[in-house]
Amino acid sequence: MGEVYRRLGEILPPGLRAELPFGPDAKRAAGWIETLPRADVAATRRALLRALEALSSTQALKGATRREIAEVLRPAIIDNALSTQRLFAGKPLPLAGDLAGLPGELEQLHLRLAHAYRMAAADQCAPSGSLPWLRGGQVAEAAQRATYHYGEALLVAWRVYADLPVDAWRGLHRTYRFAVEHELERRPSSDPLVSGLPTIHQRYVELLLMHVVNPRAFSQPEQERVWAMCEAFAARTPLRDTPSATAVGVADDADEGPGGKAPPRQYLDLVGFAAAVEAALAASDGESAIVMPEHGVPVKISADGLRKLRRAFSHAAARQFTRLDAGHTVETVFGLSGLHYQASGERDFDAFARQVLGDALTETARASWSAGGAEVSARSARIPALVVDQSLGGYRMRWAQDNQLRLRVGEVVGIHVGDQEDPSDWMLGILRWLRYEADGQVMAGVELLSRAAAAVALMGTGAANRAPLRALELRPPYGGGDWLYLAGQRLPQGEPLRIGREQEPVDQLLDRRPEGRLSDLRLVQTLGDYFLYRYAPATAGHS
Repeated sequence: MGEVYRRLGEILPPGLRAELPFGPDAKRAAGWIETLPRADVAATRRALLRALEALSSTQALKGATRREIAEVLRPAIIDNALSTQRLFAGKPLPLAGDLAGLPGELEQLHLRLAHAYRMAAADQCAPSGSLPWLRGGQVAEAAQRATYHYGEALLVAWRVYADLPVDAWRGLHRTYRFAVEHELERRPSSDPLVSGLPTIHQRYVELLLMHVVNPRAFSQPEQERVWAMCEAFAARTPLRDTPSATAVGVADDADEGPGGKAPPRQYLDLVGFAAAVEAALAASDGESAIVMPEHGVPVKISADGLRKLRRAFSHAAARQFTRLDAGHTVETVFGLSGLHYQASGERDFDAFARQVLGDALTETARASWSAGGAEVSARSARIPALVVDQSLGGYRMRWAQDNQLRLRVGEVVGIHVGDQEDPSDWMLGILRWLRYEADGQVMAGVELLSRAAAAVALMGTGAANRAPLRALELRPPYGGGDWLYLAGQRLPQGEPLRIGREQEPVDQLLDRRPEGRLSDLRLVQTLGDYFLYRYAPATAGHS
């Protein structure tokens, strides 16, 4: 018995034992399915989980029995999985109340079914580990279904920014290694319940790519587009036996994806995918782009999404700054409105704009936006966060469980590290990735955009009585004479903007901020729902 086959048939996690709720054959499993309260999604899900726990842990089943039982249970499992997913799809994260446990149960449905199919493949190859005569197709189907459901378990966790289910990667690696040993990994798949099921190799590489690009760094809609890109580029992303500058290591039997700590067995070459991303960025308009796979459907994605992909592809770029242990607490506030409220001394935008724009603000312009100040202040509470570690590029932060904490990838976050003597001293970051932990805490990576964020009001100078716009004035982290402006909507182009801010005359002289009016603002990046503009005095018109 070879090591690859021995691993294929192991119970995961080791030591798990449970009893089937029906007799050990497919006919009695079918009778048990008929007794399930299918209209009660939760009760059916719990019953299926118990059955799958037993099916994936009992050693008493021999030959094709485990596979036959899994085939009987699988239609009900897929039906219940779809119903479960609908219950929390589109709901704000982190999920609360009765919804909080649903993703974990959905993960386990797929994970336990995958374990069962993996062991079913081993059963049919017992005792030597060789493919059975005239039954090789059944073994291939079992391995294909195991690979598919391991992937579904991972995808559920990624969609809700949760920890990955234990042993999902280990089971997937073991299934793939066995398929390669018996040359099953590229055999075409046929599945009556899942149309267009890819080969084991294709699915495995898709999941490796998805892990590499760090799906927690993308919003849920972006994840769908990124997954489509992984599907499109899997065929041109080879797994090699030797390392290279463009490849990331894939472990042999560790419970982790590519790029982990375990010694690699193979290397996933990213050069084709990365080249397509670079080409799409070069051809983009700065806001959106089209990624063109060699085969497959072109994928539309934001330029910001492509930049996130670029960072993920390069291990060196992802680790470009030395990280230092931290452990101190900071105050945070989320969203442009919340940070503006805090940076302006806890004033709603109406009061702030009246003061900094003065006579330039007409009653007509003010009327359309003056309401809602109380709502903004209610959403602008300071929330403490623990800085786990930090670098010149940003922070890794943890927030305690809070039912009012609603984070999303791409949201801006204000970071206050000063004392109470300077309540308006804020830095600006952007949430680049999220992970909701089992104890309710939230971990996030925050990229630092500016070490100084000032509240400003912008207003067009044309004939129309435009309403003023809330914005933040930022000093770029790289220094120089440029200034950045973050707004929640597009700024009018082709006309100067009047700028209102509070600043001491001496400070204005020292840091050489633009005075009175801004002209020739250039959109440099779209950050989710926000727009980042640059003002460069050396190339701008009259200020």
